[in-house]
Amino acid sequence: MDADIPATDRVHAWFLRAEELAATRAKVAKLQQRAERKGFTGTIDVSAVPATRSSTSAGGLPVTVHGFDVTIAGEPPRYQGWRFVAAVDAVEGGTILRYPPGSTAEVPNDQLRAGECDHCHTTRARRSTVLVAHDDTGQVLQVGRSCLKDFLGHDTLPVFLTTDVVSASLGGSLSGTPAAWDVHSVLTYAAAAVEAFGWTPASASEHGRVPTRDLVRLALTGGRGADQLRDQLAPHLVDAQTRAPQLRADLLAGLAGGSGYEANLVAVLRGDAVEAKHLGLAVSAIPAHQRLTADRAREASRQEAAQSVEHVGTVGEKVTMSGVVRTAMRVDGYTYHSPAAVLLVVDCGMAVAKMTTTIAWAYGVHVGDPLTVTGTVKAHTEWNGIKQTVLTRPKKHDPEDVAESMPDAPHLWETVTSPRLDGAATARHTTVRTPTHGLPLAR
Repeated sequence: MDADIPATDRVHAWFLRAEELAATRAKVAKLQQRAERKGFTGTIDVSAVPATRSSTSAGGLPVTVHGFDVTIAGEPPRYQGWRFVAAVDAVEGGTILRYPPGSTAEVPNDQLRAGECDHCHTTRARRSTVLVAHDDTGQVLQVGRSCLKDFLGHDTLPVFLTTDVVSASLGGSLSGTPAAWDVHSVLTYAAAAVEAFGWTPASASEHGRVPTRDLVRLALTGGRGADQLRDQLAPHLVDAQTRAPQLRADLLAGLAGGSGYEANLVAVLRGDAVEAKHLGLAVSAIPAHQRLTADRAREASRQEAAQSVEHVGTVGEKVTMSGVVRTAMRVDGYTYHSPAAVLLVVDCGMAVAKMTTTIAWAYGVHVGDPLTVTGTVKAHTEWNGIKQTVLTRPKKHDPEDVAESMPDAPHLWETVTSPRLDGAATARHTTVRTPTHGLPLAR
């Protein structure tokens, strides 16, 4: 047959997530390698362009899914100047044409004669023939598959891959099921889920509890139980949607870890999309933000308390200070033969006393003990912004002296556990009365 083959745009696009795109490319490469070993000379190209799909969940929240618009293209195979145009399948109602990847040809079905071969010039009940066109003359012929070897002068029967065959071979890779979501959508549903049910880590699944990550996935993708879950999340969605941008900004500004969990979370939050394998990490942004907020509140409280702490006395003056021991630890002596000294830091409410001594009574002092000492002011220093009064030659007063020296002290009761200074694996619980700001008083 001689016919002109008009061109048409037959490009079909699939919407794939990143993992599906990678799997598709790998399968196409293997498919083409097998075909080349059998004489296939065409090419198959997988083209991908970043794209999004938007929808509205049952809870009324816009959800943006990130992925790729993927097309299968290529170069139709050629042999001895003949280009493969289409495979022609004979069916009860006539003929079906299947084109190779990259083909833009469009042949009218009514120009084809099912079962006829232009090479052997016979017509019989052939299930499939191949339409070929000559690159130079433009002649179009319909050749039976059994005649291709003779017609082309090829040693083996060439493999002719069509777009349909490629798609069928890829299977689920071209299903188009999205599994990457907009960061804002993930954070919104995560915040709503934590507000409604509290935070549940992935490890809790071992005990029969549903992790927050799985609740967010169900809310985003739908499925069995999704409608009921979205109804439960609905009262929290408006507030969560408002908080999500600030939550994200706070974490990006506040997480400083250069590696590990914090660095991974920052990397996810900087992007536009959250892939399925990173969903749990993205959802954990909610408790991470809670910890960040709590840390900032503690630091603000510490700074506020530190501003009320003042130095006591003047250097060389003898003073008496009462409070609660916050640090009690052994330190090396000044020389090789010197005995280990004891470092004590005492929270006295409006002041902090610090001393390093080898006096006998200091070795029996524990964290949490009430302590009243008289000593000479050696220096005024600061540690982490907290003013400390350094005492030398401290003298311990009896416990009864504490109540007499602090008759108006507020009754703040707490239970503390203090390890022995000698490192023994023992601990004791002491209930003490202490005027304190709760400052983190270390060395």
